[in-house]
Amino acid sequence: MARMLAEAPSLRARQLAKELSWQDLLVPRWHAGSASTPDAPDPRALVAAALGCFSAAVHVWTASGGTLSLPALLDQAMSAVDDRRPVSGPNTT
Repeated sequence: MARMLAEAPSLRARQLAKELSWQDLLVPRWHAGSASTPDAPDPRALVAAALGCFSAAVHVWTASGGTLSLPALLDQAMSAVDDRRPVSGPNTT
């Protein structure tokens, strides 16, 4: 299914639209548990980053034919955008 979504432009567009609607659902929930103001961009930025990490991990997992660990890929993607966590991967030292 993930391969089909990645390879069919119309399905990919639908998936991106769905992710934007997820942002609209998740941002108020994240904001409710944070100290940010209602007009602050950080809740949307963090939700978008998390969804982007998930999308990137699924893309790499699909390209591997499902042979790589999806949770490990998600952790690696999240590390790339979290300045408190070290990034691991083939291009890091």
